[in-house]
Amino acid sequence: MSTTTPSAVSTGKGKITVYFLAAPEDEEQSKAIKKYLSPVVRNSKIPIEILSDFEIPAGQDINSYKLQLYDADIVLAFISADFINDDQTYIRTQKVIERYNKGETVMLPILVRNCMWKSTPFVNLPLLPKNTQPLNNRQYWNSEDDALTSVVNDIYESINDFNEEEDEIVEHIAEEQLSSLTESRTVAEDIIENISENEISEKAELLIDKNEEVVEEITKAEPVTEKAPAPAPSVKKTPTRKKIAHVNLEVDYRKNYYGRTLMKRGAAFILDQFLTFVPIYFLWIIIEVMTMDDIEVEYEPSDTSLLLFILVYFTVCAVFESSKWKGTFGKRIMKLEITERNGDPVGFFKAFFRNILRFIMPYTYILVVPIIIQIFTFKKYKKLFHDQMSYTVVGERLKQEKRVK
Repeated sequence: MSTTTPSAVSTGKGKITVYFLAAPEDEEQSKAIKKYLSPVVRNSKIPIEILSDFEIPAGQDINSYKLQLYDADIVLAFISADFINDDQTYIRTQKVIERYNKGETVMLPILVRNCMWKSTPFVNLPLLPKNTQPLNNRQYWNSEDDALTSVVNDIYESINDFNEEEDEIVEHIAEEQLSSLTESRTVAEDIIENISENEISEKAELLIDKNEEVVEEITKAEPVTEKAPAPAPSVKKTPTRKKIAHVNLEVDYRKNYYGRTLMKRGAAFILDQFLTFVPIYFLWIIIEVMTMDDIEVEYEPSDTSLLLFILVYFTVCAVFESSKWKGTFGKRIMKLEITERNGDPVGFFKAFFRNILRFIMPYTYILVVPIIIQIFTFKKYKKLFHDQMSYTVVGERLKQEKRVK
């Protein structure tokens, strides 16, 4: 068994329905995976129907078509920052999670683009690809073909598991029906046998003694043969698929998601102050004191000196964030990393610009208006100013693995 997933209740539809649940920004990846799944669909023992929001047949009512998501056997959730932040996708995901918790569907998350996915309930599911490398991680995958082939192989194994469980359910139903028929036949034979013996006994007694009075006395004296009790009605058990390592997921997960994300990033920022800002500041003061002409004069940093120090601090942060570390010391400790939206490492100048924005924005909140704007823009885009303006994404730190050969 390859992928550990809870499975859905048998629907008896004679086919497997797979629904692609993705944010509008991940339409291209959704269509690509459907294309790569074509051989699996053609060779499956049970017919497979692929559904998604992006290929609704002409003339089909859109709303009724999308409702098929809540009757799907397998739901592929395309995880990305947009998937988590999109309000419409979030509402639909909640309903799918409710079905998953009841064992009515299989949910398979696919990491399309890196994000703070470990703060979501999907961390309790087997993430695809199994190596937890996002499909757009060009530093790991040699090509898009390799990434898509890998995740489709994992989906194929899950569908095979689904097929095997379908066969087990059919066998289980057949065994129950056969057992019920055998039991009913045995009871019927016993009843027939008892009736036959009683009839023979009565005829024998009538032949032995023709006297009606004697026959009445014998009949009264004989114990009345009880009819065989009717078999108790068998309780039919609805065959359900076996649940493997099933963990109920948090339905309203975004309620805590942004709090967890903010705590992680806040902890990384505080760590950076102790591990980067403070050491550089003291080193800067020591250098300035040592270069002073008059040592006896009390040291007072000038505005120019402070500005230069801040620029040095931004430069150090940008160097780390644009390196293979993809983050400062604080982010490394909190297992976070910064990338472009397409998964590529952030360039030095973009990282430098982002750090300037990150430094300036909190001070502008004193004016009240910027913080009000931030609240409204966060409700819409679910991003902080410096992330939104620099087109960067903060996600979970990925394992540094070698490229797929």
